[in-house]
Amino acid sequence: MMGLIGSWVRALTGAALLCTMALALCPKGAPRRVLNSAAACVMALALLSPAAKPAAEDFARAFAQYSEDAREITDSAEAAAGSYERRVIESELEAYIMDGAEGLDAELSGASVTLRWSEEGYWYPWECRLEGPAANAELSELIEAELGIPEARQYWEVSA
Repeated sequence: MMGLIGSWVRALTGAALLCTMALALCPKGAPRRVLNSAAACVMALALLSPAAKPAAEDFARAFAQYSEDAREITDSAEAAAGSYERRVIESELEAYIMDGAEGLDAELSGASVTLRWSEEGYWYPWECRLEGPAANAELSELIEAELGIPEARQYWEVSA
């Protein structure tokens, strides 16, 4: 009887630790709410396991599945956060270029920046596309000096 209680307490403790770690790694928002529901199910199963008397193998299989689901949700949330971060940085760099053009009195009707992921783990500007009536050497120099995008990766689309 004491062995059964001990294994139940260990299962409950293990489920609580796994759920806590998964929730700590998950970003806020919808993924966290889904993971929170999955964690609640895992804890309920762990709590009710002695009453339902599931086979240890079935519990281990269900626990492994919940663990895999939590990992997938966390990975999906991290990918979404990275995509959002990239869009924000691109938008800020585009606004920076437009402000720079305005400061130089250069006519520019649009700018878009493409980022790349570095081996060190951050986004950096790779190339830009600029729209205006003519290419502007001063703006091109500013973009190279401030953003590190060489003139060879600055593509001008001249509009009439």
